[in-house]
Order: sequence, then structure tokens, then C-alpha cells
Amino acid sequence: MQPLVSVLLPVYNGEAYLRAAIESVLAQDYPNFEFIIVDNASTDSTPAIIAEYANDLRVRVVRNKKTLPRLENFMKAFSQAAAESKWLKVIGDDDRLLPGCLAEMVRAGKKGKKVGMVSSYYYTGEELIKGVLPTGQEFVEGPVLLHRLLLEPPARSVVHSPASLLISHQAYKELGPIRTDLLHADSELFYRTLNRYNFAFVHKPLTVTGYHSESGQAGSTEKGYTFQEAYLVRYHNLKYYDNLEMTIPELEKVKFNLVNDSTGFMLGRIARGDFKSAWSHLKTIPPATIYHLPLSLAYFTGLAIKKLLRGEKIKSLK
Repeated sequence: MQPLVSVLLPVYNGEAYLRAAIESVLAQDYPNFEFIIVDNASTDSTPAIIAEYANDLRVRVVRNKKTLPRLENFMKAFSQAAAESKWLKVIGDDDRLLPGCLAEMVRAGKKGKKVGMVSSYYYTGEELIKGVLPTGQEFVEGPVLLHRLLLEPPARSVVHSPASLLISHQAYKELGPIRTDLLHADSELFYRTLNRYNFAFVHKPLTVTGYHSESGQAGSTEKGYTFQEAYLVRYHNLKYYDNLEMTIPELEKVKFNLVNDSTGFMLGRIARGDFKSAWSHLKTIPPATIYHLPLSLAYFTGLAIKKLLRGEKIKSLK
């Protein structure tokens, strides 16, 4: 029998997209999965939508008596997975699994030794994201990929959101649970997982990640939390990445990349006239990295000059 996959859907007031998410899971042709929906005491039509699928034996519904903080509900969903499950697949109420997702990801996860995560091409809204792994490469050692994620900003697209990943239950038992004090606790866990476990990849689109004005990721980026927590994941946590080898110049590149992201965010807020947000974010940059700020400002100035020389309009930064 194929290994058991636990598909986990934590939801709160998800009526707008929930039905499509549920049906994308139940349409999977993989023969051995459980589908656990944890309703965080929703007050809209979410419970009624879930009830439509209650007769499917693959579905198990857990309804909280009171609304928990978002990440506590997320962690509760993880805790509901069957002890014997081999893989965990998390999906949000605004995400979807494409046909063959579970079967393809499990297949890839079997190919390599000690695989902790499996990813694939995925859609963010309507945009297809292929990541940076060469076509045909379905396996990479975790610390090697972690090294790339820290040094090459485009590489981060390979490890995007829980919806785009299949996670080893054993890895989660060893390295979890997720932290409840971070908005991006998933990323923090994924990076630590790559330090210990390897990574498999499927070169075809298998998931759709919900990204819209009301999504959590969009809100976090808009407020700058994405960039603030990146310092923890990609700098402060370096002390935990004990299977990672990094030279001093590479460490400085990590710092510069982090400050460059912050600079882009702050310039975007200044372009909107939101000086308060820019100043607030500036104060969150760690002293050990902030000396890269002048070089980062020079980088963005250079980009602006090149646009002017080409006769292009300088648009407000996103």
C-alpha cells in the first residue's frame, strides 16, 4: 500500500474559496490519504460548506469551541495527523491541489534518501513559478539548497508556502512544532528542515497558492513583517544550521540581501509618503547588518539612473 498522506486544512471564515480547496483535495487520485479539516470556530458559512463533505470517509472534521490564534490552529491541524502517516500536506482555504499532486509528490519523495520536503512548479494566482532547479534535477541535498536560499534571492521561490510543499512527518516530529510567535513560522521551520533533510522536486505545476489582497502573505508583505522576520530565518538562525558551510564573504552577502529587501520596502513606503512605516521598519534592522544600508541605497540609485538613461519611467517600488 502507498504511504499514508495527511492533508491538513486549517480554516477560519473561509467561505469565499473553501469549496474549491476541498474539492481539489477530494479529486486526487492518490489511493491513501486522510483529509483533516480544522475549523477555527468560523462564524460565516464555513461549517455548512464543510458539512457537505462529511459523508466522505476520507474527511475528518475538527471544530474548535472557540477561535484560536491563527498559528495555534495551524499547529493543532498538524497535531491531528495520524501517527502512521508518512507525509503531511498543508492546504489553505484559498489554495488548491492540481490533479495528480499527491501521487507525483510522493513519487518524488521516494526517489531520494532522507527527503524532508518535496516541492514542484506552482501557481501564485495566475503566475506560474518554476523555481531555479534545472530541468531534470529532482533531488538536491538539503544543506546545498539551504546555501542557495540564503545567498540567491530567486532561489527562495523553490520553498514558497506550505501549500506548495509535501513535508515529511518524521522531519516535523523531529524539528517541530512550528513557532506561534512568528507570522512566517512555516518558513522558519522549512529552513531548519533543509539543514537536516534533503529535498525533492517535481518539474510540473501541482498546486495553486492563493495570493490576493486579502491573503495573509499579501498583508504580511504590505506591512513589512515578511522582511522583519527574514532576519531571524536567514541571519539569526545561522547558528542552528550546523550542516551549512559559509565563508565570511558569503555571510556578508546574506546580510546585504536582507538589508536590500528592507531598503526596497522602505523606499516603497517613502514613495507613498508613508514615512512613519519606513522609519518603524528602519528601527527593526539588526545593528549587525545595518552598515550595508549605504551600499543598498547606492544599488537602488544605480537602478534608477539606468532607467533614466534608457528613457524609462521610474515606478514606485512594490
